Parts: sequence; C-alpha cells; structure tokens
Amino acid sequence: MITGLDHIHIICGNMEEAVQYFEKVFDGRVASRSEMRGFPLIRMDVQGATLALLGTEPQAGQLTPGKGSRGLDHFGFKVKDLEKTAQDLKKRGAKFSIEPTVTPSGIKIAFIEGPEGIRIELVERD
Repeated sequence: MITGLDHIHIICGNMEEAVQYFEKVFDGRVASRSEMRGFPLIRMDVQGATLALLGTEPQAGQLTPGKGSRGLDHFGFKVKDLEKTAQDLKKRGAKFSIEPTVTPSGIKIAFIEGPEGIRIELVERD
C-alpha cells in the first residue's frame, strides 16, 4: 500500500550550489549529509518535501527538462496566492521560465528554473 511520496532524488554536478538555491529560494534546510556509492548525498527538507541531492561526475550528461525527453520533466509545489508567492521568490533570486498564468481549466501555474536544469512548478488550485 502506498502511503505518500518519500523523496525526490536529484543528481547534482554542483551539490553546494543546489543546497544554497533550495535554502535561499524555498527556505529549505539540510537534514543530513552522508555518502552513497562514493558520492556525497545531502537530504533536504524543502517545505515538507524531502529532496535527496546526490553528487555525480562533473562531466556527466544532463537531461533537457521541458523538451519532451524521457525522464523527470519537473516537480511542483502547492502554493497559496501564486502572484504574491512569485513576487517573494523573485526577491530571493528565482528566475521564472513561465510567469504566473491561468490554464484553460482555471488552475494557476508558474515555472521556475532551478539548479541543475530542474524545472519547478508552482500550482495554485482553488
């Protein structure tokens, strides 16, 4: 029986840059630091979601999120008052690839350019 989401796993070329991004933009905090398969592993609590950041070889290739490639395209955070949240995140240095907009079904969304080419969606549902 599935009881919920455990974590989001992100492979990082620059671990500290990713940690700083999630701390600065989303008030994330480092929960633990360890090692897995010879690479650093940092677990972060980001607004109740666990992000597992795992290091990799600097020359490792990268997926191209949002381009129809296979693999993780993005993950999303639920928000209240998308416009206000967007303004706050911009002050923290977030760069938006899609500004707040309303979908045909009435859901408010926006997309942020995260570290390592990750797309992060913000979703406001009534």
